[in-house]
Amino acid sequence: MNLHKPILIDYVEALRDRTETISEQLEEQYNLLKQGYEGEEKFSRILNTFEVAWWIHDLQLKNSNQIQYDVLVVTDEEIIQFEVKNFTGDYYYENHKLYRSSGYVAKDLLNQFEVSNEALKKIVKQYKINRKVKSYIVFINPTFTLHGDLRKRVNILLVSELYKLKDMLSDNFKYEENKRIYEKLQSLHQPFLTSHKYFEKVEFSKVRGGIRCTNCHKIMNPENMYNVRKYITCARCNSVHLRNDLIIHALKELYLLKEAPFSIGEAEKWTGVSNSALKRILYGYFQRIGKCKSTKYIYTGGKNKIRSDK
Repeated sequence: MNLHKPILIDYVEALRDRTETISEQLEEQYNLLKQGYEGEEKFSRILNTFEVAWWIHDLQLKNSNQIQYDVLVVTDEEIIQFEVKNFTGDYYYENHKLYRSSGYVAKDLLNQFEVSNEALKKIVKQYKINRKVKSYIVFINPTFTLHGDLRKRVNILLVSELYKLKDMLSDNFKYEENKRIYEKLQSLHQPFLTSHKYFEKVEFSKVRGGIRCTNCHKIMNPENMYNVRKYITCARCNSVHLRNDLIIHALKELYLLKEAPFSIGEAEKWTGVSNSALKRILYGYFQRIGKCKSTKYIYTGGKNKIRSDK
């Protein structure tokens, strides 16, 4: 399963080396989201390694509390909630609070976790789902150290304990039944988190074009793109890339940063690549809208080639 990556992360990363400054607020939002997403991404890789069949990422439910579940897994006997935290450093659990030595308090973490656990139990009861409910907080970062007896209050898993997941999640003999439960839970998804979509933007006229190395993120010399070689070597970091991959990535960033469909003329100006070479890529990987001179292109986010010749 692919994770739902917040668009803010892609947006800020597309801005790197294309604008003079990125605001502190946007950087703060980015760093917070990126840290959380990287933790969830690491956890998802573990689930995929263990070939866990039915799991859902970022399920959001609109009710009086607006519940968000990082990961839900359906097994033969249970629906298991995993709240994934990518905390780093020393944390202390005292007086029913989890906090760092610096004084930072993980606000409402335990309360929200318990509320989401109770909400999941209500869902199971409401829809007569024949599964028990279990919930865990997963501290995914290897630098995280916990002081205090938090386990008396909630179920937790540290990095050194993640091997337990294989046995916890391996039961999938009731395949069709688990699938139905999985699909039912997915159908309840009602997104309420808008901060991932609506945030401070940089005026597009202030953004530099160009094709960037996807390794060091620096804008590459456009002269390298004029030849017909299949592979391009970045002059800064010496990484080697497929030429078409670099062009496709640059066009995705054009669409993301412009926040609107773009013409082939705009794509040519943005990338420095010839009109004929761009047409082959745009026809294969982007969706066309409009006709003739009014034709523009959008990126739909799919991994496979998109044909729009109809």
